[in-house]
Amino acid sequence: MIRFLVVLLVAAITTAGLTILAKHLSWIDSLPSFFYQTILFLTFATFVVFRYLYRIEKPDFFVRLYLLTVALKFVAYGAFNLIVILEDRNGAPQNVAFFMLVYFLFTLLEVVFLYRKISRSERP
Repeated sequence: MIRFLVVLLVAAITTAGLTILAKHLSWIDSLPSFFYQTILFLTFATFVVFRYLYRIEKPDFFVRLYLLTVALKFVAYGAFNLIVILEDRNGAPQNVAFFMLVYFLFTLLEVVFLYRKISRSERP
């Protein structure tokens, strides 16, 4: 679990750094207005979900809990994006695009680490 946290933090810092670099190189006009909030929210939420899923030992319960977390993430992330859109209508496209980029990256990390754990536990 510590490895996941380290990789997640490195991914968050790298994503933030690359986005700031893209701004300085004029590849993008400006940072999304909810740049830091998005990074912090997704890093925290991804780690909390991973922590609960990682501790599950029963495969049938794991599948149910994973599907529940996916549904809860859709609701929570939808609410977060709705708040972002209502707070900054002009910057909504940049904020939502940035959110989706970071969400897909963090979800990919989560799935890879969970797959590694499950594939190890299935071995005889």
